[in-house]
Amino acid sequence: LSKDEIRALAPGEGEYVLVTRLRDGTEVRVAREKILPLMQRCIDSLEPLVDMVGLLCTGEFPELKSRKLLVEPSDLLLKVVESLRVSRLGVVIPDPKQVDLTRRKWGHVAPDLKIISVSPYTGTLEDLRKASEGLSDRDLIVLDCIGFSTEAKRVVAAASGKPVLIPRTLMARVLRELLEV
Repeated sequence: LSKDEIRALAPGEGEYVLVTRLRDGTEVRVAREKILPLMQRCIDSLEPLVDMVGLLCTGEFPELKSRKLLVEPSDLLLKVVESLRVSRLGVVIPDPKQVDLTRRKWGHVAPDLKIISVSPYTGTLEDLRKASEGLSDRDLIVLDCIGFSTEAKRVVAAASGKPVLIPRTLMARVLRELLEV
């Protein structure tokens, strides 16, 4: 996509905000509603070439369809955390404009929810460490963006003293399980 095409995907007031990174490392925000048709076209074009499709975003995309297995990290995270039956959940998201969406997404999973915002792309590990200290009263912490690294997970776990889930490794483990013969 060109810079103008990417700018056209920017979220307007009240739109579902997704935070992503371009190949050059630049962080951008796109509206879920605007990127959805592009994602579906990408899935459609990949289907003849692949055995399964994995999304690299923890946004919620129930409208996406595939004739192949469609692995969505958001669904994986939700189901795993639901199965753990935690009461006090900490969720780290990339953008403060995602707090309401995050509350709706995770509110039914844990009665006591604490949400903090640190970008995996422009925030530093020190920013993440400081913010995570406030999550030491949680049972479990979820880094709810595919952009969070295993290093970020280690920083949050060390700062909070709590177990941490990240979508990229959870998804990788599920994909490995599906691909093993």
